[in-house]
Amino acid sequence: MSDLNCPTCGAALGPRIGTVKMISCAHCGTTSYLEDDQFRAAGQSGVMHDGPQLLALDRPALVAGLRYTPRGQARFSYGRGEWDEFWALDDAGAGVWIAIDEGDVVVQAALPAGNAPRPKGPLALGQGLQARGESFAVSEIETATCIALRGVFPEVLRLGETYRFVNATAPSGRLLSGEEGPDGWEWFLGDWVDPFEVRAP
Repeated sequence: MSDLNCPTCGAALGPRIGTVKMISCAHCGTTSYLEDDQFRAAGQSGVMHDGPQLLALDRPALVAGLRYTPRGQARFSYGRGEWDEFWALDDAGAGVWIAIDEGDVVVQAALPAGNAPRPKGPLALGQGLQARGESFAVSEIETATCIALRGVFPEVLRLGETYRFVNATAPSGRLLSGEEGPDGWEWFLGDWVDPFEVRAP
């Protein structure tokens, strides 16, 4: 397994695990994305103001008993506040997104298109959605702006870009999240985790 280095300053960014499409270097503050097997400059990565956090990049953590290693951290602002999305890999190399918003923690994996909702027209609060045979009701519709990036990601995120997202909840408490982009919706399904179940291994 080869190491991954920043294409701008050469700083070591850890092992090349999983499918990396974007790098945000904490050393030089630049962001690069993979295109035609070459990394291209994408601009700056913003300022990630640090405070006490449940997760840290490249430091394994147990989340509800499962071990994950965060590889990327994206911070989003939705006006009233901010939240962090960590791209993390399990020991088998499978990726999940771990969102932390004011102490609330949710772990979600991407849904394949065949299992994801296919909404027609704009979504509305209370609207019903189906995913993997489970019913969900839309509980939140928001727009958020990416304000800081660091680490590596499986997709291209852009500093300053605004995203439209929706959260939908099942009676079981499971969370279905959607993000609308130029190619339609991407969907993610997962479960809430008690923050006291996030700890060092």
